[in-house]
Amino acid sequence: MHSGVSWWTDQSIEWFERASSSCDYHRRLVNSIERHIRKTESILEAGCGLGYEAELLSDDGFSIRAFDKDEKAINTAQKRTGKDIYYYADAALVHEKADVVLCINYGHIECTADLEEIASHAEKKLIYIISRHSGHGQDTRPDRTERICRILEDAGYSYEKEEIQLEFDQPLRSFEEAEDFISWTYLGKNKNEYLKFLERTEDPQYPFVFMNRKSLVLFDIKTS
Repeated sequence: MHSGVSWWTDQSIEWFERASSSCDYHRRLVNSIERHIRKTESILEAGCGLGYEAELLSDDGFSIRAFDKDEKAINTAQKRTGKDIYYYADAALVHEKADVVLCINYGHIECTADLEEIASHAEKKLIYIISRHSGHGQDTRPDRTERICRILEDAGYSYEKEEIQLEFDQPLRSFEEAEDFISWTYLGKNKNEYLKFLERTEDPQYPFVFMNRKSLVLFDIKTS
């Protein structure tokens, strides 16, 4: 949830789709994910959002079912892709299992109980991906990497950890839109601090771009 309402509004969807169409963020992220899974393994994605990763995994021949409890996000994913792989449901409440459970910035492993709940749906492994927020969003979303490592180790889980560096720059139509985007994304905190990531471009349609360098951590957690 975001500021008391769903993250996915018409405006945030438009921003996300605009950024997605102008970079290879999703393709590169999926390439990293595919190094940890096999095409013979079924996948359940929890909190798929607009479904870009699920779409690419499906295109690449993986069997995937993608869930999100935001109906607007699911409808948008279905309309964009025409794929019958998206389901409007809270993945935490369904009884489905798969060889691999994929969580990308979904769910919060803050204790062993959280971990067990997510892992209970995975027959073989949990692929759990978080943002480190090392450059953007530290004030609103602190890095949880070391805490997750401690929880996994205390619970006796075997895991591998991979650092992923990606770019997900946001094209913007005006300085005013840039301010709106920053206020929404970072909960209205330290807006002036985030303006330093805004750059001018030569594109008359999108004369500004918010430079978003993402530092992600992929946890490959064995559940069997």
